[in-house]
Amino acid sequence: MNEKIKLFTDSAADLPQIYRERYGIDVVPLSVIFGDEEFKDGMTLSLTEFWAKVKIAKELPSTNQVNPNDFVDAFGPYIEQGYTILYIGLSSKLTGTLQSAVLAKNLLNTDQIHIFDSRSASIGETLLLITAGRMLQNGRSLDEIQQKLEQDRKDAFAYFTIDSLTHLVKGGRLTKTQGLVGSMLNIKPILQVTPEGTIEVAEKVRSTKKALQTMVAKAKERNIDLSKKRVAIVHTWGAETVPELTELVKRELAPSEIIEGLIGPTIGTHAGPGGIALFF
Repeated sequence: MNEKIKLFTDSAADLPQIYRERYGIDVVPLSVIFGDEEFKDGMTLSLTEFWAKVKIAKELPSTNQVNPNDFVDAFGPYIEQGYTILYIGLSSKLTGTLQSAVLAKNLLNTDQIHIFDSRSASIGETLLLITAGRMLQNGRSLDEIQQKLEQDRKDAFAYFTIDSLTHLVKGGRLTKTQGLVGSMLNIKPILQVTPEGTIEVAEKVRSTKKALQTMVAKAKERNIDLSKKRVAIVHTWGAETVPELTELVKRELAPSEIIEGLIGPTIGTHAGPGGIALFF
C-alpha cells in the first residue's frame, strides 16, 4: 500500500501554474500589504495586479508571514483523509513562515507533516518541488525524496542582480547615500542566496551586461555538470535582460532545461522592477 503524500508550499515559491497542476501542489499564501490594504498573495492579488500597484505606490509594500492558523486550515483536511504532508518552504532565515508551519504541526498534533526548509526563495523552492513531484509520480518513498532534497539543497545556488538600488534603499537594506553613489556609478550589486538561506551581496559590478556575465561565471565556478539538470531564470516586472541571460546560460552552462518565471510579491518587494535571477 503506497502512502498518500500531498505536496505543499508557500506563495514565496512563485510556483508556475503548470507545476501546481502537474504535481497537485497546494500553495499557502503570504500577505502583501500596501498602506492599510492587506492582500493574500496569489489569491486576492494576482502577479500582474501586484506589479501594477508597485509602479504607482508611493511607499514600498511589505509582506507578512503565513500565520499558523492558515497552515492548520490548509493541512487539516488532508491529515483527516490520511495523507502525509510534505511542505517545502521559504528559507527560515528570511521569514517566520516555516516556523508557523511547525506550530501548525504541533497544533494538529500529528507526525504526518514533514517540513523541509528550502534555504532558498522564489523559484529555488520551485526547483525542489519539481524534484519531489517527479519522484512521487515515479512511486518513490518519502524517505528517498527527503534524501534527494537534502542533496539538491547542498548543491543549489542562486544569484540575482537588480536594476536599481531604489528598492533596497526604501526597504532599509542600503542607506540613501550608498544608493545615490551606487546609482551615479551605475553599480549593479550581485546578490546571492547563501547555503544557510540568507541573502547577501556577493559582488558589485558596473553595467548590467557585466552583472549577467558575472552571475553565469559564478555558476560555472561551482563545477557542476548541468547537462542533465534544470536551471531557472526568473525576473521581476520590467526586466529586459531575460533573452540575454538565457542566451548566456545556454552557451556557457548548457543545462537540459531552463524554467522561466515572474517573481512575485515576497521577493519582488525587496528587489523592485527590472531584477533578474539565476537559480539551480
